[in-house]
Amino acid sequence: MNRLQTAVVDGTLVERSRRTLGAYLEDWLAARSDIRANTARDYNVSIHNHIGPRLGEVPLQAVDRLRIRGLYRQLAESGLAEKTVHNVHICLRKALQDAVDDGLLRRNPAERAHAKPKDRPEMRTWSADELATFLAFTAQDRELGLYHVAAATGMRRGELLGLRWRDVDLDGVRLSVRQQYTRQGKSLGFGPPKSAKSIRTIDLDGETIDLLREQRERQLFERRAWGKAYRADLDLVFCRQGGSPEDPNVIGRRFGRRIRNLASLPAIGLHGLRHTHATLLLEEGVDVKTVSERLGHDSVQTTLELYGHVTPKMRANAAARFGSLLNSARVAPAVAPMSAEN
Repeated sequence: MNRLQTAVVDGTLVERSRRTLGAYLEDWLAARSDIRANTARDYNVSIHNHIGPRLGEVPLQAVDRLRIRGLYRQLAESGLAEKTVHNVHICLRKALQDAVDDGLLRRNPAERAHAKPKDRPEMRTWSADELATFLAFTAQDRELGLYHVAAATGMRRGELLGLRWRDVDLDGVRLSVRQQYTRQGKSLGFGPPKSAKSIRTIDLDGETIDLLREQRERQLFERRAWGKAYRADLDLVFCRQGGSPEDPNVIGRRFGRRIRNLASLPAIGLHGLRHTHATLLLEEGVDVKTVSERLGHDSVQTTLELYGHVTPKMRANAAARFGSLLNSARVAPAVAPMSAEN
């Protein structure tokens, strides 16, 4: 009684309810109009394929951490990948946190119920020589500019296909990421970048600027050739000959075919150019914060977790640089000792 009275006074009293977890999750997902189409699709799969069949009939207020951990264990034993199980956890944790905020639960039972997977699949990247070999091999390809900018900036595929000329400052030697072109549910469309940190400005090198200038001239020629059929209003840097957006999956498949045609290189996906960009910069001693900002990661920690494989090389480079610095100091002319008169 004392606890109930205290809860009434401080506003933490939760009224008893027979509402099931499944019913709550259905209403919660329907009300979340603020999330991206891809996120809504992933949440829908988590709720209907994984959470609902196992915990859907359990009363919302009876769901505890023990039940939730049991759910994750069942999903893992069914053969679901650890990352997919963690994605289910993210969905459930967000939904139950909203239930806490709405006064339906006193605390979130999914909080700290599942740890983020530590072991990631082996990341495949290219060395600088391998990247140069590929760019030389595709020198006559229509997609050369896209491949080069992907490797030179670390931009995501959707960001590249959403890049507009108004976002490219050729004289200022930089570009801005302001939108992306991705699959949203069952259709393709333009939308904001992946997160707030993904909206960013990326400095460019001289060779990349030269390639972009050539790309611009080529498009101006195509626009004159196509006439009114050219959809110039989209202002896209990388697009079809008529100016309409490229399909991200088609671009990915074309890249894969070019890799197969050049069997001497390790096979990577188009996203591998993003990983290659980050890895090469880190190996060259560029600080992690700068690399993280170029990639548009939410935090430096995300960059460190993704590119932990580079850390040993970074440590070795640091030791070698210090040794070189010390040796340089030893061979420098010694300062003449001051005389007694001085």
